[in-house]
Amino acid sequence: MTMYKPNLAVRRLVVSRKGHIAYDETFHNGLNIIRGQNSSGKSSIMDFLFYVLGGDLLESQWREASLLCDQVVAGVLVNGVDITIAREIDPRSQRPMRMFEGPIEEALNSAAEGWSLYSYSRGSGDSFSQVLFRYLGLPEVQYGETNTKITINQVLRLLYSDQLSSVERIFRDQRFDDATTRQTVGELLLGAYSNAYYSARLKKRELDDQIKENESQIRSLIRLHSKSGHPLTIEWVASEKLTIEREIDRLAEQIQEAENQIFQAGVTDRLTLSEQRQAHEEVLKYQRLLAFAQQQLDELEIERADSEEFITALEKRLEELHHSQDVLTEFDLLKFEFCPSCLAPISEHEVEGACHLCKSAYDHDRVRRRSLQLINEYSRQREKSTELLKKRADQILEKRTEISGYKEFWQQASERYSVVIRNPTTELRSQLSRLNRELGYKKRELEELAAKQAVAEELAELARLRADLSGQLEGTNATIEFEQRRTISQKAQAAAKIQSEVLFFLKSDLERQSTFASATEITFEFDADRIAVDGESFFSASSMVYLRNSFLAGLLFAAANDRTFSHPRFLIMDTVEDKGMEPDRSRNFQRLLSQKSDEAISEHQIIIATSMIAHELDIPSITVGDFYTHDNRTLKIN
Repeated sequence: MTMYKPNLAVRRLVVSRKGHIAYDETFHNGLNIIRGQNSSGKSSIMDFLFYVLGGDLLESQWREASLLCDQVVAGVLVNGVDITIAREIDPRSQRPMRMFEGPIEEALNSAAEGWSLYSYSRGSGDSFSQVLFRYLGLPEVQYGETNTKITINQVLRLLYSDQLSSVERIFRDQRFDDATTRQTVGELLLGAYSNAYYSARLKKRELDDQIKENESQIRSLIRLHSKSGHPLTIEWVASEKLTIEREIDRLAEQIQEAENQIFQAGVTDRLTLSEQRQAHEEVLKYQRLLAFAQQQLDELEIERADSEEFITALEKRLEELHHSQDVLTEFDLLKFEFCPSCLAPISEHEVEGACHLCKSAYDHDRVRRRSLQLINEYSRQREKSTELLKKRADQILEKRTEISGYKEFWQQASERYSVVIRNPTTELRSQLSRLNRELGYKKRELEELAAKQAVAEELAELARLRADLSGQLEGTNATIEFEQRRTISQKAQAAAKIQSEVLFFLKSDLERQSTFASATEITFEFDADRIAVDGESFFSASSMVYLRNSFLAGLLFAAANDRTFSHPRFLIMDTVEDKGMEPDRSRNFQRLLSQKSDEAISEHQIIIATSMIAHELDIPSITVGDFYTHDNRTLKIN
């Protein structure tokens, strides 16, 4: 069968208590039915499925028998690849998760090696939601003013229909719920948001922040250094520098003339050696500072180039890894009837896991698991490298500004040294003293202008950066606008397909609700958390349950028949007989689920619980475990 991604399925669930197995059953693709008497523990298993996959249970939602257990472990298929997840049973909310990149049989035999621990919320490291989203290929969706990220718990609220939630709502009940979260999760599963859209959204937010910071830096520099009423530009600084240098040249000519007159008069006093040494040391100081700063800049430039090259390589590897998973899937389906070399018929063989053509052993699952490990690791490295690259860019800007200032100070110091080794100082001529003082003032003005030149160059660099950021923002906005148009189209197409699936369930219902039989339109609002049939939202309790179940099943089957959805093609349903649902109506709904499951294009999984299973569905290929009773409960706790 074809597999549309993302795709999630539970292979095996193990619940333990004090080292002993309380529950251990395997699951299969398609429809899974857990059946048994009321109060025999079926709902406990459904809660465990929700919890182990990343759902959050409050202390009040845990059943007494469940809290007697210690740990729940699940072997799951994520896009066809085996991984194992485990969580300690704890009434406190937001508990961490352990992951093992391999099948549950290997995981249970490994006490610690191969396991990784991830927290519920993102902190210094990855959360388990981030890792699961990477494995599933779902974008890390941010929403709201606080840039909150969607978690796997919020996704599971659309994949688990439990008995405690309000039947008139779409989502599983949760504390601190809000319309924005529901809308974002719903549209994500409809396939409305692509990785390109969310990458552009994140980039836009980052660019907006960088532009704000850039403009703030520009305003701050102008406020601090533009007090003369002149625009602080490189052109203005150059003009001022030229004016002062001309004045210095004029004074130098006058000093030279005065010196000649003094020389002719026989006065040949010169500067003392200590004054010359002081001027020379200042030149050397700025040379050393300039050389060291240039060395640091060269190192930063090399590190930035290395980071950019490394990020490009990581992105290429991630793209190749995603493609390689698709290629492996296609090769699994590829079989030759004749040898491509000699055209002889190829005989079947009984060697499990061997190549159909050359009979060599080949573990595709292990290759896929290794691919998931690399995707997770490369994604983490890319995030850290991107943060480091931004820091490098800021450091380079600061270092360039610093070098510009050092260059100007070095030039002024060099010119001062040239003057002091040839200028005589004598008190015999007041005119010469005055000229030297004026020259010193002008030199000081030139030094101050050097500082302003460094600021002007920093402003120019910030202006160039702002132009570059504005260009990137324009391109990013174009991507967002394109993806938003695609999103509108995808939402409309997805809604139409969901409506078709839901109408099938409503019109195939027993004659209990006339509105269902004559229904023509299904509308749903994720933000308002409501479903309506021809504009009507309120029915009897059992019909409300039937409508909610039909919608969740319709959403799953729409995704199982259309690859554009981002729904994981997975559903847990503990409400097929809730709120007074009569046996015949429940069994009819079970038959409809089985029919639609058999007709679906993509691999998928539905897990339901019932005390009144349809007779023809009570077969090993559909049921999970025993028929549970009060004497034979789901959880074997002594």
